[in-house]
Amino acid sequence: MKKIILVFAILLNILINGQIKHIYTGKVDSIVIRNYSYYDKETSTVNDTNESNSIQLLNSKKLTGKQIVLLNTLLKSKKSYLPERALLSHFNKKIEYFLNGAKIQDITISTMTKNITIYNREKLIYKAKMSTSLEKGILNIEK
Repeated sequence: MKKIILVFAILLNILINGQIKHIYTGKVDSIVIRNYSYYDKETSTVNDTNESNSIQLLNSKKLTGKQIVLLNTLLKSKKSYLPERALLSHFNKKIEYFLNGAKIQDITISTMTKNITIYNREKLIYKAKMSTSLEKGILNIEK
């Protein structure tokens, strides 16, 4: 039984590490962090009669070179992710990578559920839950 658990843990670790290595951290023109107000049925309050969905941009910030290096270091760290995920599809933060005027990577984050989803050229690369260190790191970069 211990061998089965060990094999499962090793396979899970290989799977997670394999996905993390596909996160793009190469040359970029710019990286922009955007904060949104996100409202839908899942995030509504009890007795709320509003049936519509709403996503509104609150603010955005273009990162400096030093902030880009720090963000990429955080994203490449295995300690930045937890192998779990909330079921809500809510997000209120996006980190967008641009190269030659085109978006090459898109990271959506929910500060409510701590979910993080990473797309590289619109292909899903990684889904997980952010660790506290990644969450605090991103908040510090935004300051």
